[in-house]
Amino acid sequence: MKPLLYSQLDADTRNIGWRREGNEIKYYKNNTDDGQQPFYCLTWTIQFPYDQDTCFFAHFYPYTYTDLQCYLLSVANNPIQSQFCKLRTLCRSLAGNTVYLLTITNPSQTPQEAAAKKAVVLSARVHPGESNGSWVMKGFLDFILSNSPDARLLRDIFVFKVLPMLNPDGVIVGNYRCSLAGRDLNRHYKTILKESFPCIWYTRNMIKSSLFTVVILRSKNAKKEQDEL
Repeated sequence: MKPLLYSQLDADTRNIGWRREGNEIKYYKNNTDDGQQPFYCLTWTIQFPYDQDTCFFAHFYPYTYTDLQCYLLSVANNPIQSQFCKLRTLCRSLAGNTVYLLTITNPSQTPQEAAAKKAVVLSARVHPGESNGSWVMKGFLDFILSNSPDARLLRDIFVFKVLPMLNPDGVIVGNYRCSLAGRDLNRHYKTILKESFPCIWYTRNMIKSSLFTVVILRSKNAKKEQDEL
């Protein structure tokens, strides 16, 4: 839980990015005598490496919306990965940012084979401050998109529906837990308010219709399958 430091001078002169720094690190609940709800605090001490420097702090290694877009662009431009990984827009967030959906599976030979595949849904960053979730997601995508025998077998058996950043607005504006509307999206999976919670509303409906989506998606690979459908 040691905080991270980014020194602009270190980055420019020594190519050093984020690193763990700090001493006397304490996480605690403050004491209030006025009956109000206590807050949880973090304190630490640090010695800055240089004078006349610009420094940034983070609680975990950052992973931004731009980082995600660059990663997805590399996948879309990969001639091998793009054969079994389809990238599309699930919806637009309140601020108009794209919520990306990846469908990952190996092509099926028949509609029956496609329909037999079970769907696995993975999502990250519903709480935008949990950037470690994005690094876990990147590790999963690196694996499932690889040529590993285990990854190929999993793509044969399952259809993976992946939402790598469910709350892009919160990530962009720097919220820790909430959306742009100041709500915890993890508490609104039963919502009927599509305009207020588009990311959750479309995610829930995608899950409900995932079997139909799988059949139609795989059927595009062969005219015979299309005719049978």
